[in-house]
Amino acid sequence: MSGADPPIGRCTLRPMTRHWTAFWLVSLAVAGGCGSSTSGVGTVDASIRHDLLTGVAQIRATHDRKKLYAELTLILASLHGDRGSTPSARRARALAIQGFEATLRGVRSQLDFSENDSGEVAAATRDAMRADRFLTRGANRLRAAGRALGIHIGTLNGF
Repeated sequence: MSGADPPIGRCTLRPMTRHWTAFWLVSLAVAGGCGSSTSGVGTVDASIRHDLLTGVAQIRATHDRKKLYAELTLILASLHGDRGSTPSARRARALAIQGFEATLRGVRSQLDFSENDSGEVAAATRDAMRADRFLTRGANRLRAAGRALGIHIGTLNGF
């Protein structure tokens, strides 16, 4: 191996070329962030949309019920702080709040089922039915909130 050859597994770009490459990548990232992806919609309306989509993603991705409960509580607090600037955004916000509250109650019932009902068939049945009812109600309200914002939200963990 000659002194000019780079070691195997190392970047073969010269230092100045790496700086220019990094400069262009950062420039593209900054330029991609400019502009509004929600033209005509206020930032509060975009926040409602973001909270809804984030909460739906959390419901789909989080399998730990305690963690999901904590994450949805934060999203619900964020939604309570938002005020929609259009009638559809205000309706979506109200439906999303109702949907996440119902989903929280369903998750709480699932936690009660797994934590407290070992060996008690009546209590386990009650908690399972309550969880199903609230999770179904929550999913329906979240889908309605999505429709108010022009977003399609499919099934949420079977509901």
